[in-house]
Amino acid sequence: MNHTDTMFGDENDFFRKPEPRNHKDCNPGVPPPPRLGEGSSANSTNSTPGYSQEDCLDEDSSTISTISTPGDNWGTSSDAEIGDTSTISTPGYSQREHPIPQDSILADYRDFVRGVSELPDALIVAPILALCGKLLTPQVTLDFGSQKPLTLYNFIATPAGLRKSTTFAPAEKIARKILMPDDLIAGNASDSALFDTFENQPHRLQFEDEGNTILRSWETSAYGREVSARYLRLYDGAPWSQNFRRECKNSEDGKAERSIPQATLSLCIGSTFGVARLTQLESGCGLRRRFGFYVATEQARDIWWPETLEGAELERLADLFQNLTHLKGSVGKASLTRDAMSYWIMLQQRNRQRCKDIPGYTNGDESLLSSLNESPARCLKLAVIFQACRWAKGSIKDPFVINDDMLAMAEAHQDACLDAMMYVEGVSRRSQVSDTAEWLMAQISGDHHTTPGQRRAAYTKTELTRRFASNPGRPGALTASRLYGEIIPHLIEQGRCKQLSKKGNLVTYEFQWD
Repeated sequence: MNHTDTMFGDENDFFRKPEPRNHKDCNPGVPPPPRLGEGSSANSTNSTPGYSQEDCLDEDSSTISTISTPGDNWGTSSDAEIGDTSTISTPGYSQREHPIPQDSILADYRDFVRGVSELPDALIVAPILALCGKLLTPQVTLDFGSQKPLTLYNFIATPAGLRKSTTFAPAEKIARKILMPDDLIAGNASDSALFDTFENQPHRLQFEDEGNTILRSWETSAYGREVSARYLRLYDGAPWSQNFRRECKNSEDGKAERSIPQATLSLCIGSTFGVARLTQLESGCGLRRRFGFYVATEQARDIWWPETLEGAELERLADLFQNLTHLKGSVGKASLTRDAMSYWIMLQQRNRQRCKDIPGYTNGDESLLSSLNESPARCLKLAVIFQACRWAKGSIKDPFVINDDMLAMAEAHQDACLDAMMYVEGVSRRSQVSDTAEWLMAQISGDHHTTPGQRRAAYTKTELTRRFASNPGRPGALTASRLYGEIIPHLIEQGRCKQLSKKGNLVTYEFQWD
């Protein structure tokens, strides 16, 4: 199979994929992974009402907006000072399909839950994918530098009241039919209590459909911050040890050290947009890169009487997913077909170029960079899980062979997760930029409140930096990159700021207020 790489024809198109390909081995007719930002087709069952199905890269919503106009008109500025790339605006998010193999037990599960949950298909599959990761761990591993577990962290973000629990309940029902009670954990715990839990059973699954509470505790409490950092290592399947003097009393050999060779967790958590960015967590950046995000703003269908979760169909699905526990083996380089290896190299090349093309001066850029660094490994995990789920349905004989079509589907799924993450980032960032801009204008107008009738003031760039962005190392402080990359452009767009003059390196801005 020939792959045509058309990655970088447009300097502003960070997410161009190869030319359309035919996924003959898994889903006839399923499109290849589209560009980040492209909408799914009108016939996609995964589209969410409330999201624009138009191309989101228009003049009002593009994440890549160039500000380049004459310097002495209100609402405009020079691209030399603001920069060629501004991320202050959030694209109208196009809900893209998170594709799954149609000849797999994942599709059977999705079809059943459509009769239970009114949320889009992407949110339906998020919890069951986390369960698949748990069912395959630790018997099936990914040999990628080291033996990595197939753990998945998935994050469902919706407005309050959209009934996220309806997407969790079916997956949790199936999990309880297959797993032992000790396999599942829930709620808050200290790091020491969590260690006791994992010492008894080192491979666990967690569903949190009301994740706001646990996320807030991770933000505000000392034990929560410690536990949130622990979740990074649980995703990676790292060893875990504790060494407290008090442990000597309870130890048979009188030693204080206790250890777990490998502890893993598969997790699906749901929350509202307000806490979904994880920015207030000390370990937030690490957690974001591990999560796959799934977003909805409205329901996808109307259900007047939901299907029962106690019937024969759920039992049948539980039996199918239990098949995953019978697999044992490792997926490594030799598991990829020749075409799959070619596709894998191209996937990594695209991913690395995207990282290079991102400016990196805003929190949103940093979030995307962090997630892109984890993206290839997550694509591999998804491809392995997809093949295992096809095998459990009886569609293929060897689940340990990964073809290029399955990698392409995994990449499309992961890119949709990146789209969702950037939407969550943008929703919160818009509010933050607006709030910071109002604070800045209040400070500037306050500087001149003693002059009756004054409605304008001029500041040099040096004065602005010294006055408002002089402590970039302090947590939460305004930085120069945010000031000139987000806040000033936001005020320019509102017509409350303009670049007054530029003489060499001396740049002067003028602000006006009511």
